[in-house]
Amino acid sequence: MGADDERVEWVDDDDRVIGVVTRSTMRADNLLHRSVAVIVTTSDGRLVVQRRADHKDVYPGWWDIGAGGVVAAGEDRADAARRELAEELGVDAEPVFVGVGRHDDEHAREICWIYRAVCDGPFLPADGEVVEIRVVDADEFTALRSTVSFLPGSLAVLLPHLAPFDATRSCDAGAERRLRCVAVQRVEFTIEPFVEAAPGDHVTAPVEALRSLGVEVDVGPFGSSCTVASERVGDVVATISRIAVEHGATHINIDIEAVDA
Repeated sequence: MGADDERVEWVDDDDRVIGVVTRSTMRADNLLHRSVAVIVTTSDGRLVVQRRADHKDVYPGWWDIGAGGVVAAGEDRADAARRELAEELGVDAEPVFVGVGRHDDEHAREICWIYRAVCDGPFLPADGEVVEIRVVDADEFTALRSTVSFLPGSLAVLLPHLAPFDATRSCDAGAERRLRCVAVQRVEFTIEPFVEAAPGDHVTAPVEALRSLGVEVDVGPFGSSCTVASERVGDVVATISRIAVEHGATHINIDIEAVDA
């Protein structure tokens, strides 16, 4: 199957699936779809950027500040993020979810799940969609932006998570121009009554509700957890509590822990 024939989900403004179409139809009609992007930085806080191949269907030859692309029909977002990392940068890593962004222009309309990963390379593009990779600090990124074109969607959606690289945002003096990603929290929760190997709707319904919001949930034998941007914690806790109680939960325990950015 060629890239134009790939199946993608056409969604509405609330991320509900309207239909499944080919990638070529999605591009031709500029339909709203799902995408993922992974901000990749090195352990010393530099940003990995890459130049798109000249055969790309939108913005050929332009530069990007995230490894990412379109989510295939039925594909899990976290799986899509891992796939894009491997294809574009040759990186085998577990990206951390940090939020959801939206961008619309005359070439692309997308709801983007944003992830981050730390890796020191080597960076080796594997699928021919990336033809050049650079690792830059904040000053080098500013200089590069003055000479080449970057994807407007990536700048709009990802740059707010990269304060030292965003000239429109101030950076804390103590940061010394190192990357500062959005703060994230790990939310762990258990819901009772508990029946081993037989969770009821009071357990499964909250998990599915979170996933419908684009939150990746790790379900364990005794509890579940997810990692989200700090500003989404309130919505996550409210969703867990409301859905669990509606389905008969008798006790809910939620633990929130800050994750180093």
